[in-house]
Amino acid sequence: MFSTLRCSRLLLPITTRSSTSSCNYSSQRTHHAMLRRWNSNNAKDNASKQQQSTTFLGRFLAPKTMPPRYTPKWYAEMMLICTVFGITGSTTMVVVRPAVTDVLKLEGNMRDGPWSYRICSLVIMTPIYATLLVCVGTVFGRHAYFRHFSVKMWSRFGVPPELMDKNFHKNAKNFKKW
Repeated sequence: MFSTLRCSRLLLPITTRSSTSSCNYSSQRTHHAMLRRWNSNNAKDNASKQQQSTTFLGRFLAPKTMPPRYTPKWYAEMMLICTVFGITGSTTMVVVRPAVTDVLKLEGNMRDGPWSYRICSLVIMTPIYATLLVCVGTVFGRHAYFRHFSVKMWSRFGVPPELMDKNFHKNAKNFKKW
């Protein structure tokens, strides 16, 4: 008497007409109206999901594909990446040097020492550099690339990458070594 109608992911029970039963036109019409309503709601949900992923912020933060090597777009991408690294490195040094000398009251430099200055500079510099790298990379529209780079840098210091990015290993295949 009952059979199921498969609509994408939903199983809906429908009644089948037997040769002896009378045709219940109103229940069929109601059932078809429910199916139409369900299909239109499903289409609206899919459209809203697509619209969410195509917002400006979603596109801005999404991973960008690396252009083929030695093309003008590739050179432009490499210039952008080098610019981000340059700005981040310079800004980190501008922030770390006064922090070590003023806050910790250690005088010196990386070349002449003392060792306490060198160690404190490196310990303070690492998290500031990683944070600034992601921030500056986001401003330049390459958030995913520099976030991946920052997570990889922390993983080399012994922090498991899954703590910072659940999809690190899944997304790692999108980033080529140049």
